[in-house]
Amino acid sequence: LAYVSFENKRPEIFIQHLPTARRSKVTGFKGINGAPNWSPDGKKLALVLSKDKSADIYVMNIATKKLLHLTRHRGIDTEPVWSTDGNSIVFTSDRSGRPQLYRVAATGGQPKRITFEGRYNSAADISPDGKNIVMVYGEGGRYQIALMNQENRELSLLTSNNLDESPSFSPNGRMVLYASTENNTGVLYMVSLD
Repeated sequence: LAYVSFENKRPEIFIQHLPTARRSKVTGFKGINGAPNWSPDGKKLALVLSKDKSADIYVMNIATKKLLHLTRHRGIDTEPVWSTDGNSIVFTSDRSGRPQLYRVAATGGQPKRITFEGRYNSAADISPDGKNIVMVYGEGGRYQIALMNQENRELSLLTSNNLDESPSFSPNGRMVLYASTENNTGVLYMVSLD
């Protein structure tokens, strides 16, 4: 399990080995250390660091602790998630002026914007079969969960609330879990893709 802890009064990324309960610190750079996300093979972590001033996406080889600096932009790049084949990373960036989703090769290269519908798109998760991306879609002050087909870029709304966030696919790819509010209380919901 990879996670962010503020126990030392600043963000640091730790890995917890569940069978042994052994824990190790992965990063503790000055500034942002956040959003760790495992590669499909479990050998690398995508993460967000601001050690070189701006918040950028990095990939860390777990065995060597070597870092690959993937994005370099004065905007905020965050929320990395691996493609199912491990060849690319989808992330949120405000480099176009508002949060949108971008894709970059896991070995580096020029990021390409992949969302154009809506003023706000963030917090992506990729379906287990790699065919769909679920995200927080914002338009007109409403934040809903949307599904985008990666092949034709068709976008469909899955929810109709005002403040939905943190979507993630079920292991079979048929359901999406997300957070929302009901009567001023935080709740978790599930919605099916159909």
